[in-house]
Amino acid sequence: MLEIKPESAFGRDYEVRVDGMAVGTWSSRVWKSGGQIDVAGETFAFRSGSWGRSFEMLAGSTVRAEAHRSGGPWTITADGGPYELKRPSFLRGKRQLVADGRVLGEFRSSGFRGGVTADLGDVPLPVQVFAGLVVLTLQRRQRTAVAASSSSG
Repeated sequence: MLEIKPESAFGRDYEVRVDGMAVGTWSSRVWKSGGQIDVAGETFAFRSGSWGRSFEMLAGSTVRAEAHRSGGPWTITADGGPYELKRPSFLRGKRQLVADGRVLGEFRSSGFRGGVTADLGDVPLPVQVFAGLVVLTLQRRQRTAVAASSSSG
């Protein structure tokens, strides 16, 4: 079980856990322009580009995972992939990780501060973390947009 949850009620740092064990931390304050996360002894750098329509995860100078969206679901290219992040329903905020038409797991929101959880089976750990951070970022964007639209009315 993958869990990405806030470390504190008001902070912007997240703890990444797999099967109850801490495997890394991530600071969301640097996600828009980049940032890094240490997962199970390996350091990954993250980048966002194309007006928020793409994300990359690098180990050194090697791209280990990419996520792109061009109108439909998000496509993730990574070890064991390609994968897609699909929303089973526009009304449901959940996203599913899909490969070869098979649902590998579903990301669910957790807690009022906006963490995510998912049971993704044998998907490689770096791919789980990358997909989880993409989902978390998309959820945060959606909450920000909703808050902005409700305060402008």
